[in-house]
Amino acid sequence: MNDALACSKQRRPRSTPDERAHWVCQYEQSGLLQGEFAARHRLGLSTLRKWITQDRAQALADAKAKPVWQELKLDGLPRTSGWAAEVVRPDGWVVRVSHDAPASLVAELLQVRSC
Repeated sequence: MNDALACSKQRRPRSTPDERAHWVCQYEQSGLLQGEFAARHRLGLSTLRKWITQDRAQALADAKAKPVWQELKLDGLPRTSGWAAEVVRPDGWVVRVSHDAPASLVAELLQVRSC
């Protein structure tokens, strides 16, 4: 009988870090309770909670890491666009900033998570 129970309960294949980050992002944007989200997507609730905890710990560690900035002097170059700066994030997002953009908005754009 134990064999029958073992065969009826199939385990999901191990997920990659990118897949786990995607699930956490989808959960955060869903507006659902953790239990509801896990049930809808056939995820274990404890597994989802573990992924959320790990994701938040990683986000905290990333926030504490100091960004590396390098000043670029562009004096004398012809002005070809209205942008004062362009930042390409590791996840591929491009943030373009005009010369009069508030610093708080720029900081918020650089921290927005994408799925």
